[in-house]
Amino acid sequence: MRVLGGLALLPVLGGCVELTSGLMMLSDSMEMDNGGYWNDEHYQDQIGTDYCPGLMEYGRVNNQTYVRVRNYADTTMYATVHWNTGLESAFVLSPGETSHFVYMSPSITPASSSSRCD
Repeated sequence: MRVLGGLALLPVLGGCVELTSGLMMLSDSMEMDNGGYWNDEHYQDQIGTDYCPGLMEYGRVNNQTYVRVRNYADTTMYATVHWNTGLESAFVLSPGETSHFVYMSPSITPASSSSRCD
């Protein structure tokens, strides 16, 4: 019974990420409706290794958080941006390719990234 009970909780726990993200988006929306504004800011971090170099650009613009990833490696890069709510954005980038921009609500920010090359 304990195993079945644990398995029943998996969908509920998986929904926590979406619930947390949704609540942050709702809170941001309410704050913007009341005149709230997040200053524009722009950052970049080197990601990967010497064998698998890349760049993550992120920040805020027009009350939205953004992120995009660049692959400087000679092979395909698989990169994941982990957001502060538990959401993840995955990218598969060819050599020299830059990803599309991913936009989020201003309180949802990149927490970390991971990457590997094949």
